Formats: sequence, C-alpha cells, structure tokens
Amino acid sequence: MLKGAIARRYAEAMFEIARRQNSIDRTLEDIKGIAELFSQRKLAYLLKEPKVPAQRKESTLRENVGPHVLPTSLNLALLIVQRELVDVMPAIAREFEQFVLDYRNQAVATVTSAAQLDESQQAVVKRMLERQTGKTIIMHTQIDPNILGGIIARVGDQVIDSSVRYRLHALHQDLLSGVASNALDFSPESLASAGK
Repeated sequence: MLKGAIARRYAEAMFEIARRQNSIDRTLEDIKGIAELFSQRKLAYLLKEPKVPAQRKESTLRENVGPHVLPTSLNLALLIVQRELVDVMPAIAREFEQFVLDYRNQAVATVTSAAQLDESQQAVVKRMLERQTGKTIIMHTQIDPNILGGIIARVGDQVIDSSVRYRLHALHQDLLSGVASNALDFSPESLASAGK
C-alpha cells in the first residue's frame, strides 16, 4: 500500500476518535508534535532500528511522549513504531490537519507579494480568496521582490498568479505568438505566386 494511503487511513481513524472525544485541536497539536519528534535523527534511528528491543522503544515513547499527549495520541505513536511506519508520521500529521480543515470548511492560503501587505490589503485578499474557494481562509504571507508586484496565492493545489512578473511573461508570450502567426512568408514560392 502506498505511504499516502496508509497516512490517510491512520489520520482518518484518529480524526474520528478526536471528533467523538471533542479533542480535535489537542489531537492535532499532539500529532504534529509526534511527527516533529519522529523526524529527529537520533530518536528516529532508535525507533526504526530492528536490533533495538520493542520494550525499549515503547518505554522511550512512554517517557518522552506519554506525559505530553492524550492517551489516544500515545497509542498512535506506539502503533506507528510497532508497525515500522515512523517515516510515515509526517504524512499522517499533514493528512490529519487536512481532515480538520475540511471539517471546519477552512483552507490555508500562502500569499506571496513583492512588498509587505498592510492589514487592509490582507483583508481584501482574504475576502477574494474566500469568495473564490467558498472556504474560510487561514492566510500566511511571505515576501518575494522578484514577482515585481501583485500577488501569488496558493490554496492547496490551486495557484492564483496575478503577479506583475506573470503578466509580463504572458504579454511576452502573446507578442511572440502574434508575431509568429502574422509573419510574412518571403519564401521564393510565395513570392512567385504573389507575382501572378
């Protein structure tokens, strides 16, 4: 089974448990923390190494993770280690977060601008994205002077590029295709036929 499908299955099961227990936010925080912990090289090596006894892996998790997370989140961490899926944990965290966003009809947008957007500009962009997606937008902004002006908004797989750089590139392409399609044919055959 593909890692993505495995991650989605675990995330969905955890989401259903969290929803029933009314602990969605806390579970999301736990799962992100576990994924971050599992990405630490030393711990990841210990948890993945077949020569390390299962009891040692379990006691390490109970000591390092147990006191800080819900029992259901600890159970997830133990199960992931037991089934040798430590590398899948970051994907589980991403999938779980997507379940939470979908449940709340929210989407995360990364908005790139050439200069810092003030609060009123951010509000306008947020409203535009909410109208376009039909979801409540959680907006993250970043600056890239190379786009020259305008914005580039990424919401999931969708990219809305209204940057000056993109518009200049599109204009350039239009001009080139216009020149190519309107080019006069100066071949000897066409000149001969034009003279007739």
